[in-house]
Amino acid sequence: MAGLGLCASAIGGTIEGTLTFPSQFAPSMTAYAFDLDTARMRSVQLAPGQAGFRLDVPAGRYQVFLAPNEPGAPNIYGAYTLYSLCSEHESAAGCDDHNLVTVTISPKTPRAAVKIDDWYLSDDIDAQIDHIRGIATNANTEPLSAPRFSEYPSTRIDTLAPPEGGPNFAGQMTLAVTRCGSSCLHVSLTDWRSGTQHDPAPLAEIFGTLPCHADEALLFRRDSRLLIVTRARAAAVLTQYYLWNPADASLALLAEYEVAAAAFCVR
Repeated sequence: MAGLGLCASAIGGTIEGTLTFPSQFAPSMTAYAFDLDTARMRSVQLAPGQAGFRLDVPAGRYQVFLAPNEPGAPNIYGAYTLYSLCSEHESAAGCDDHNLVTVTISPKTPRAAVKIDDWYLSDDIDAQIDHIRGIATNANTEPLSAPRFSEYPSTRIDTLAPPEGGPNFAGQMTLAVTRCGSSCLHVSLTDWRSGTQHDPAPLAEIFGTLPCHADEALLFRRDSRLLIVTRARAAAVLTQYYLWNPADASLALLAEYEVAAAAFCVR
């Protein structure tokens, strides 16, 4: 009997997930199940447009989340949260708790069904998932007064058919980056509902090559109207925070902070 018990525990069970993505087209993603007891991670790759996944896992307690495999943007997570449980039974307006739900797999409960539909996680939950994945964050080096993505949410993305790739900024905008030289970037924004293209003046030409952390030159999220630009300026690094205003298709400078290049790199 003891041997059978150990075998059942080792076999574990299955986490079966379905997902609802904020736009009609779901990109390639990775589904993760984090074992709270062993700190081990299980994962499976999802093809573009794939609406479900299956993870065979040992018995244990798991938190389940997804991350799109998209280059050029910061990590944007979808997760199985208390919002997911709430939204199954109540209007979304009454569901404002985005803490991760723990899923238990045991010999008595060998199968768990989860729904990944929460793509509006708080910065704290994003940081928690970053920590789980072993991704370094800059949360401790940003000035406390710096604007946060969660402070400037965009409207929820509707289900109208977007162009290929879908919106990746401020709910309804597709942000594209092109090179205008060896150390110059040009950013354009396209409203995927109207097809109108915008070339905001502050992003017309972003000059300078960062001395390190090159992937932080431009940070943005689907669920926020905040856009962060970091560029080299002489021996310093300047970070500027812009807010997108969909009413007049403009970017307003909210704040900027300058640090020495050495301080920017040592974190």
